Amino acid sequence: MKNPVKNIIDPLIESVSLTVFLLYIHLADMSLRADWLLPYLLASAAGVGAMVYMYWRGLILNRLFVGITLYFCSGLIGLITGWDWLNQTYGELGAVAMLGWILLAGLIASFISPYGFLGVKTPGYFSVIGGSLLLLLAGLLATAASFSFMDNKLLGEWLPFIFLFSMRSLLLQLDKKMLSAAATAA
Repeated sequence: MKNPVKNIIDPLIESVSLTVFLLYIHLADMSLRADWLLPYLLASAAGVGAMVYMYWRGLILNRLFVGITLYFCSGLIGLITGWDWLNQTYGELGAVAMLGWILLAGLIASFISPYGFLGVKTPGYFSVIGGSLLLLLAGLLATAASFSFMDNKLLGEWLPFIFLFSMRSLLLQLDKKMLSAAATAA
């Protein structure tokens, strides 16, 4: 019998880093450079901790959250090392910077990981490369939309991420549905 706590924790743990970061920056006064150290530190620790937990449990990492964790870790490194240019660039680019890290993680996973960017153990409707390329295309579209509407919170921040996470879910569901349909037919 499956542990009910793990049934709750497993699908949610990877999103903790982004949740912590967003809550912190919306609730705290972020006017000083030093104020950014704590949210980046907390988000990086939560993201790396979630990745270790997922790896320990033998679960496939959500590559979108891997990219988000890489964004937080790089921002933390920039703050610790005094690379103000990096965090200034992140501030100017906003969501585009985070989406860029997601695309980088997706490119690397597409060609190095046996599960690809989509993160499927057994490809169904799409091949691993096909699913990865479709998710990379969705990532490119989300990044382009975010860049085009940087001054608009809805169109430049919220909708690109909603689109990208929705496309990942849709591709995973389509892949599972086609896989189960093929198993039923056999």
